[in-house]
Amino acid sequence: MGAACSTEWGDEGLGGRGAKAQAAHKSRAHETARHWHDKMMMSAASQARLKPHAVFEGSQRGDTRRVLAALNAHGDPNCVNFGGYSALMLAVGGGYMEVIAMLLQASANPNAGISGVTPLMVAAASGQVEVARMLINCGAAATGACAARGRTALHRAAERSHADVARLLIQAGASVDIGDFEETTALMLAAAEGHPDVLKVLLCAGASVSLANSAGESALSFCVRNKHEACLETMLRAGAPVNAANRTTGNTALAEAAKVGSEVLCRRLLQYQANVNSSNARGETPLMLAATGGHDQVARMLLVAGANTAAEDVNGHTAIMHAAGSSVAVVSALLDFGSNPSVVSEVDCNTAATLAALNGRKEVYDLLVRAGAFVPVVEDTGDRVT
Repeated sequence: MGAACSTEWGDEGLGGRGAKAQAAHKSRAHETARHWHDKMMMSAASQARLKPHAVFEGSQRGDTRRVLAALNAHGDPNCVNFGGYSALMLAVGGGYMEVIAMLLQASANPNAGISGVTPLMVAAASGQVEVARMLINCGAAATGACAARGRTALHRAAERSHADVARLLIQAGASVDIGDFEETTALMLAAAEGHPDVLKVLLCAGASVSLANSAGESALSFCVRNKHEACLETMLRAGAPVNAANRTTGNTALAEAAKVGSEVLCRRLLQYQANVNSSNARGETPLMLAATGGHDQVARMLLVAGANTAAEDVNGHTAIMHAAGSSVAVVSALLDFGSNPSVVSEVDCNTAATLAALNGRKEVYDLLVRAGAFVPVVEDTGDRVT
């Protein structure tokens, strides 16, 4: 890449490494640069014995001597093997700093990859901050996306919890809000995988807390669905819209937390003024979702927070009807808070008692009967008499 390409790796962004480690890295880089041209001077007889594939073998194994000899013999650092991989890609995959430096100084293209996957993306995915810095110094673009999924180096660093690499990429011009082919951003990936340190790096760089992907998932909903408490806290403090609904399912973060049965997440969301009576595309409230899952402690928490026991979904079912097929504990909690056990659905004519019977929940059925629930009478013809 000429004189503008620097294959040194410095102090910045090394994740707090000690002075000795930094000095060792610098020493190796200086040694490589100082002796590069001397080592390239080989005898004609030695060069004649080398084959083109030697540069790939040497790069894959971190064999500096073999790489130097192959480059001197054949001269092209940008040739690719039968799999389409360049020597630089192989060296980055193995984390061989000296070989990477040699190839870059020999003008290896830092942006040449396979299917849009570049050496920088490989370095980002594996957390090699020094390698990433060297590639960027030699012209690697921090903004490219792979052909398969449209993900950038920043996506890969965020997904794998490499905060130092993410910071370096952002400094090099990576867009924090760019989405992949499914509109998933780096922030969403960090939230989904539970990486609060990466979330903080991205948020400090201005990442949007309001974006959603093509499936309607936001970073906040990913935190909740995967029960990442630390990530949820980070997102809430960053101002994530707590009552935003998934544009596909209609679920809010509280609805998702109730669905997965997390008391901790529900409590924190309620503290941030989550709407306890929100309803999704099917008319289901957080209380109904908790009831369906048999999450009695979450149900009680929502009831204390003012959840409406009389709300009906699109099938005319109330929360106690949702609970009838799953949990006697949830039914008991709902009865304690005044839920009507005798509601009859105007859509399918079911009651809590019939749903308990249909699902084989004898304990629930008996509890409902003791609570005075309406039990429809069925004639011999099979018609229900109300």
